[in-house]
Amino acid sequence: MSLKFEIKKKHVARSERVKSVELHPEYPWVLSGLYSGVITIQDYSTQTIVKQIEVNQKQQPVRCAKFITKKQWVVAVSDDLQLRVFNYNTNEKIKAFEAHTDYIRCVIVHPSQPYLITSSDDTTIKLWDIDNNFTLIRTFEDHVNYVMMVAFNPRDPNTFASASMDNTVKVWTIQNNKPNFTLSGHEGGVNCVDFHHGDKPYLISGGDDRSIKIWDYQTKQCIHTLEAHQQNISSAKFHPDLPLIISTAEDGVIRFWHSNTYKLETSLNYNMERVWNLDIGKDNTLAFGFDEGTVVVKIGQDEPIVSMQQGKVVYGKNFEFFTINLKAINNTSNDGQIVQTNSKELGISDIYPCGVRHSPNGHLFAIFSDSEYTIYRSQNFKNSGFGSGTDLIWSSNGDYAVREMYSIKIFKNNTLSYEMKTDYMVEQLFAGPVLGARSSEFIIFYDWETAKVIRRIDVSPKKVIWNDTNTIAALATNEEVYFLQYDPEQLPIFLQQDEEPDGFEDAFQPLCDITESINSGYFIQDVFYYTTMNGKIAYSVNGKIFIVDQDKRYFIIGYIQQQNKLYLIDKNYTIISYDVNSNVVEFQTQILKKQYQKAEEILQTIPLQYYDKLSKFLDTLNLKEWAYKLVQDQDHKFELALQLTFVDDAYQIAQQTQDMLKLRQVGDLALQQGRIKIAVQALEQADDFGGLLLIYSSLGLKNQLLQLADKAFQQTKMNIAFSSYFLCANLDKCLEVLIKSNRLPEAAFFAKTYCPSKISPIVKLWKESLAKTHPIISQKIADPFDYPAQFNDLKLAIKVEKFYENIRQQAIPADQFKQFQEFLNQDLFTQLQNNPNLDLSQFTYGSG
Repeated sequence: MSLKFEIKKKHVARSERVKSVELHPEYPWVLSGLYSGVITIQDYSTQTIVKQIEVNQKQQPVRCAKFITKKQWVVAVSDDLQLRVFNYNTNEKIKAFEAHTDYIRCVIVHPSQPYLITSSDDTTIKLWDIDNNFTLIRTFEDHVNYVMMVAFNPRDPNTFASASMDNTVKVWTIQNNKPNFTLSGHEGGVNCVDFHHGDKPYLISGGDDRSIKIWDYQTKQCIHTLEAHQQNISSAKFHPDLPLIISTAEDGVIRFWHSNTYKLETSLNYNMERVWNLDIGKDNTLAFGFDEGTVVVKIGQDEPIVSMQQGKVVYGKNFEFFTINLKAINNTSNDGQIVQTNSKELGISDIYPCGVRHSPNGHLFAIFSDSEYTIYRSQNFKNSGFGSGTDLIWSSNGDYAVREMYSIKIFKNNTLSYEMKTDYMVEQLFAGPVLGARSSEFIIFYDWETAKVIRRIDVSPKKVIWNDTNTIAALATNEEVYFLQYDPEQLPIFLQQDEEPDGFEDAFQPLCDITESINSGYFIQDVFYYTTMNGKIAYSVNGKIFIVDQDKRYFIIGYIQQQNKLYLIDKNYTIISYDVNSNVVEFQTQILKKQYQKAEEILQTIPLQYYDKLSKFLDTLNLKEWAYKLVQDQDHKFELALQLTFVDDAYQIAQQTQDMLKLRQVGDLALQQGRIKIAVQALEQADDFGGLLLIYSSLGLKNQLLQLADKAFQQTKMNIAFSSYFLCANLDKCLEVLIKSNRLPEAAFFAKTYCPSKISPIVKLWKESLAKTHPIISQKIADPFDYPAQFNDLKLAIKVEKFYENIRQQAIPADQFKQFQEFLNQDLFTQLQNNPNLDLSQFTYGSG
């Protein structure tokens, strides 16, 4: 079995020497213990430092640091012999004490019990009770030199192993301070130890003799020795899921070994000097501590190894492959809920898969790694072909192509038909009516039969997805999806013409694009469904985006028309589905083609439950009247009624819901349309005092204004109340509004201007109020009636006030407004100043 896998660098942080690394089990965090006496927590997804804690002021090296996730703590041991515990949220120091009498090399946290184990150069191992204030429970003594590392057995956490510079590995139980047995075989000190996570009774160790040994701890025998490193081994671990051993050494090299064949698969060297430690986290994330910093990498891929054809699903977990027949299940799950399925084991692959793809008829499927492929029969997992090459894609007639670095091989009936050499590095192949080959800068589409260039396009898509009729291609880059029109009937014409380096410009025509970074996509007719890495499930019609669901990190695997179900899967191979009616999709497709009559015919076959979805679709295409005919949702219907200025319908919906906002919106629309009666009714029901003030004042409806003023006053909407009373010339009420609002200065000046006879009581209120906070200022405010010499025109003002008070009692017809305005423009106050004995009764309106 070949074990090929992709390795992606996720995070590099330069720092002092890193003696210890650990990945958090829940968050994308890496904990690094530095030789400078500091521990850091870094978020490798955002490349930021989450926490940095100075463990000791003397900058003594931190040799090991671990998360205690249940407590949200970090435990660190350093060369000042202290064990310290910090809360990684608050940086609070929880505990600090001297744990050993010499350098502490390692600390580990029990996976289920509240225990810590430490090992030291004092040759002892100690067990501590976390919940009991880190009380020492037991000391394990049998080694005669430094104890470099300890590790729990995941199959039996009451058992642990220790590696020592006395050239031995010892296995212990936490209940006994003497070892169960000792493994001897290294010719130098042993620096690291780890247990197998599966069903094999294996233990791994690495030492200063530059060898890595695999032990059967039941037979106490060394069953294999790995040798390739050029310096002391610093760390070696079994991968918990993959058949993989990962080792590091002071030669700066990271090596990956097959744990079944013990073959060296690949090596990494980041040129950061010596590697001191490694950790394996969730989702195949690895962390390494170097002399010059911390590195986090991801092996494998996030996308599940899965393919679906005609309702048959094939998926792979490591080397094991399984199948599910979704077509045969009774899927009654609601949208977005997990579908209950029964998977059947197919068999074990000969290669470690990077991907799996069905042939068009579903009878075969291919598994490929990064260097070879195997083709199997779907029914019985029987090997039907194999070879070198990767990224196997199928043509519509069952031929297939594989890529190598600078060539593409085309096979017919499992026999090489031709090999096409390229002058660029082929990074990915895409199936379709024409074969797509991507480089880092462009994609070229070739004819399957002749390898003739059909079109070169200067984008480098990570996915190319075709619709069923091979007339639309979606080219998905990291940031956008470009939709291109393709006419398959033009291909024979292109093939008869002379070949151009960039192909034929007319082969693809741009349709539209969407700004999305997708991780999967699928056409149902001409409607494009897709998912994104941030968990959005949506579909696009002619560039318009419609959200189906959020926070669902899944990948689309296919559609079963008989069930009207779109199926998706996550990286843990959990399957969910969404109801997608094929007639709905056909309706949307015909609308896009502007085949409205045909769309109307299809509409008759669509159940009422889909009408709201179609209404939103039509709305976005600005087919609002048609959208209004279909809409069932009252909120959407109201929005459409407003946009279509259907005032009566909008008012009816607003009345039914008694939604104040809707009633206000109807009032505004009715006002714009000149529907005053409906506007008034809607605004009255909505208590929209501002709108009513505008209407009543514009129409001169004094009684309604007074009623509005009284209602606004009761609801303490004083600005509306004041404006309404003022328009009705009810000055007493205006003063009452100002006093009630505690706007006493304005009330005083209002009285001075319009009703000077009422100045004294208001000034008194103003002075009393002001005296509570500013007594000196209060004393400086004067009542004009107390100082007649300074306010010698006060009596004249009161005389004018009484005159206009009588005038305000009259009802003046609107057709006399111009004459009455001229009457009001007379400056009676100035005339009184010139002639204090003037009789104002002669100025009564109508006297001329």
